[in-house]
Amino acid sequence: MQQRSMGISRRAFLRNSSLVAAGAVLAACAPAGTPSAPATGESGSAAPAAVGGTVQYWVGWSNLTPAWEAMSATEEFAEMTGGVTVEFKPGTTAEALLTAVAAGEPPDGASNTQYLDYMARGVLLPVEDWVASSSIVNQEDYLEGSWKDAFHEGTMYGVPANEGFVRYGLNYNAQIVADAGLDPDAPPVTWEECLVWHEALTQFDDAGNMQQVGFDPYDAMGGQIGIQDGFYPPVSWGWTWFNPETGEFDLDNANLVEAFEIMGEFIKIAGPDNMAGMRQVEGQGGWGPSFNAGIQAMLIEGYWHPGETAIQKPEVAEFNRATWAPVPTARAGAKVQGTGGHYVILFREGPNTEGMFKVAEFLNTPLAMTTIFNNTGWLPGRPSFLETVDPAAYPGLDFYFRSVDEATEWSSPARCPITQFVSQQYVQLRESHFRGEITGAEAAAEMQKRAEEEYRNAGF
Repeated sequence: MQQRSMGISRRAFLRNSSLVAAGAVLAACAPAGTPSAPATGESGSAAPAAVGGTVQYWVGWSNLTPAWEAMSATEEFAEMTGGVTVEFKPGTTAEALLTAVAAGEPPDGASNTQYLDYMARGVLLPVEDWVASSSIVNQEDYLEGSWKDAFHEGTMYGVPANEGFVRYGLNYNAQIVADAGLDPDAPPVTWEECLVWHEALTQFDDAGNMQQVGFDPYDAMGGQIGIQDGFYPPVSWGWTWFNPETGEFDLDNANLVEAFEIMGEFIKIAGPDNMAGMRQVEGQGGWGPSFNAGIQAMLIEGYWHPGETAIQKPEVAEFNRATWAPVPTARAGAKVQGTGGHYVILFREGPNTEGMFKVAEFLNTPLAMTTIFNNTGWLPGRPSFLETVDPAAYPGLDFYFRSVDEATEWSSPARCPITQFVSQQYVQLRESHFRGEITGAEAAAEMQKRAEEEYRNAGF
């Protein structure tokens, strides 16, 4: 559920303010027949200190690999984890993880997935007993949202880890912008202004093939619906799309219709087939590569973009700037920002969940957090570490730190237990819209209908 809070200082934010306390209301929507939580102690508090053995850890990211290889090779890792051997599987798709869980052969733990979808279905192991005896994983050491969203219906299923700082900014390549005759010191702040830039920045050859695109609003955080990241149109237009207390969806409304219409216009200008063709070229996919390749001039991204670009393409990163993500003209002046983050979840049927918890603990140590920031550009939801970070470490990162002081509206991800399904429908319907098959109003109405049907069919 997306909640708003006005005028919070950076220090208050970093010191566990109640910024998203209301936004982290635990969804009371487990499906009928969900297994009950295990009895106290089942999560392993009485297990022996020495673990050993093999741990399977699957993550959706591929770019975590360099950091993982560096930190898992240290003596500190071996000492903290009890000598476990970790089978680290990067680039795991949502489908692969779901298939393994459904087959009763899940990994011990996973990250970068739709966490609440699993929490609400009774397949995860509660971690409260281990957390109670941990000297590293303690509530007071995390941002409010990072901690609260680890729970479902009062039970803790996730350990905050890997990353957890703010989610929204409009990143742009100042050199490409200047070459197009635009002023990089006066970036757009509304969707309508972004559209003007997009038209000026999008280039075609004589045959009509797109050579450069100004802005794909559905790339990265602009097109994401995730329990760890949120859903940008409701953030931008300022409404709540799902109420976990009542189980009600609010998708068939004028805000989403307008979002479909104006966001779809960017794709229509570039050409849907041109956009699809660009994404099919190696190194020009979504979530940053097209920006890093100098093919896309702007995108909506979280704080991690400056670091990822600097690490992967320093020659592009030197021109990276970040500003407020766009809002509609009627809301000009609103400065929106959001919280979110990632977790390690442990599966009930995993063979070495105790070893997996020790790995999750290690990921919250200064060594691990520093290694991840230096190799990947990610920051954790731990105030004590955030306060040690130089905002000038990567070009554009300073905006995200400043935004904590300057944001006028805050959001947290909706606690919807069918988030993965809703995300899939959004991708399908927005493409049907920008290809001219349905109107924005029809897309919004159909998205509402599908969400409500799936929610009922899932037993919620």
